[in-house]
Amino acid sequence: MNKIVSFYVPLGISSLIAALTHVIVNAVLARSEHPSFTLSSYAVAVSLCLLLETPLTAVRQMTTKFGYDRKSVHSIGILCTFVAVAVLIIGWSIGLTPVGNLVFQYVFGVSPVLIEPTKNVFQVLTLLYILVAVRNIYQGLIINKHRTAWMTFSSSIRIIVMLIASWFLIRAGWTNDGRVGAAIFIAGILIELVVTFLEGRVLKRKLPPDNAEQTIHHAKHLLPFYLPLLYSVLVILNPSIQAALNNTTDPLLAVASFSVALQILNLFVWFCSSLHQIVIQFYTSKRREVLIFLSFLSILSPLLLLLLSFGFAGDPVLRNVLGLEGELLLETRRLLRILAVYVAFYPWVEYFIGRSILIGNTKPIFIGRLFSVSFAILALILCICFFPGLDGKVAGIVMAVSSPVELGIYLLLYRKISTTTMNVSS
Repeated sequence: MNKIVSFYVPLGISSLIAALTHVIVNAVLARSEHPSFTLSSYAVAVSLCLLLETPLTAVRQMTTKFGYDRKSVHSIGILCTFVAVAVLIIGWSIGLTPVGNLVFQYVFGVSPVLIEPTKNVFQVLTLLYILVAVRNIYQGLIINKHRTAWMTFSSSIRIIVMLIASWFLIRAGWTNDGRVGAAIFIAGILIELVVTFLEGRVLKRKLPPDNAEQTIHHAKHLLPFYLPLLYSVLVILNPSIQAALNNTTDPLLAVASFSVALQILNLFVWFCSSLHQIVIQFYTSKRREVLIFLSFLSILSPLLLLLLSFGFAGDPVLRNVLGLEGELLLETRRLLRILAVYVAFYPWVEYFIGRSILIGNTKPIFIGRLFSVSFAILALILCICFFPGLDGKVAGIVMAVSSPVELGIYLLLYRKISTTTMNVSS
């Protein structure tokens, strides 16, 4: 158990530290002469940037699964290069051509006056794709070798650099352009890449040239594993929720309460978002300890979220730190109580994602998410049609049902996987 804790806690902490990235950027842009203008241009641009980055995020999972020899890592690098170039071309076509005007206006609903500033921010953010591609490969190697303390170290250096850059820019008064936020973001990712690269290169040199039958000799052999991870259908859920909340009885209260509750929820979700790595690394040898660790988090996380929903425990955060008052405070508390259900199931969803990656069959991940999101969107439509007075609680109910539905689909799919495959994985 000590090995599991020492492996995972640095991963969880690094995720929490990374979550502060946009908080720092928003704090800088909020000091501009027209904060709503600069914050909006940055927020929309970074949303699209992170959406296109999804295929590169899957590279880390692929390296964790197959990066045990130099030949396999080389094959992963070739596939990653093609993906990064493709994403970069798509990004440039949006940021540098009139296509971007159509995307931001009709897909994201950006007002005409904000389209050009948003495109300018997005043009800067496209530089991230190459940096993230290289970083994710070496992060996968670091995770493979259980050197996760380097993840926390690199994330900490990233935040320190961003804080220093933010202080300098605020002192200089350079806060009136969303591109400043993009530059701070890139500076943080760049320094994180440097630290990760230095450690990752050392680990790569220590790998054997090949690993017998487990070696990946050609990048195309990775496609059956990689393609189901290419895009998560979950990316359409949050925009769907936002659109639905605008059709409730009190849309301003609904959107505001969900926004605050989501920020709090993400602290728990981000900490648990790498639990599949525990399954990949330890399930074969320490099955009992892995299940105990996941059970502990699946109980502790919802209990902490429930505590925050009560005044005696939550007011220091909700009222004193976030400044919530009145009906917004009450609605946020109600939402947190509902979202505790989502948090309770989330570690087990990560468990089955890890099992899928461990056996090299990632189709259940895509199918489970597809059913989950489809069910959630159906629930959104029904709630808005018949219960618009639920306001922000609509989002909480939808997210609360999506996680157990996804878990249920995984359970059904695993019953259909052959006994031979399951024995290999365990």
